[in-house]
Amino acid sequence: MIRRLIKTIAYTGVPFGVFMGLFFTWRYGSDFGTPGGIVSGVFFGLAIAIFVEIQRKKMASNDNVFEGEKVIHQGPANHFLNGEGRGGWLTLTSSHLAFRSHGSNVQNQPYDLNVNEIIEAVPVLTLRILPNGLRISTKKGDEQLFVVSKRKQWASLINQQVNIN
Repeated sequence: MIRRLIKTIAYTGVPFGVFMGLFFTWRYGSDFGTPGGIVSGVFFGLAIAIFVEIQRKKMASNDNVFEGEKVIHQGPANHFLNGEGRGGWLTLTSSHLAFRSHGSNVQNQPYDLNVNEIIEAVPVLTLRILPNGLRISTKKGDEQLFVVSKRKQWASLINQQVNIN
């Protein structure tokens, strides 16, 4: 858990701190820019890490059962739907891939996909640069895009279930 917290702080706080440092330098000069960027980056990263951990505890299936099925893999995710990146929780069981929004989104409806409807899961780059995307191609011809950590592991586990079914 500590490793996950540090990683979240680094991935969110460093870019935010750099941006804020540049902004503060432009607005108030270099004497305030660098320290302001460092402080804002640390606090922002810490706030995001705490929020993520609280959401993880609220949404995780602690008994490894999701709607009567054994959980194969689960974790925080964003699901892109009609232009909105909805935050929530992605769960893989032997027969379903299910996304549940954490409730702070405009579109809060759940997304459920039967594993039999999936053609393949592929790790992709989000915004063509960030290595955290997961694209799910379905037999209906649509594609669903998720942002997850350990995207290759997600893709592998989903594809295993597709091949079993």
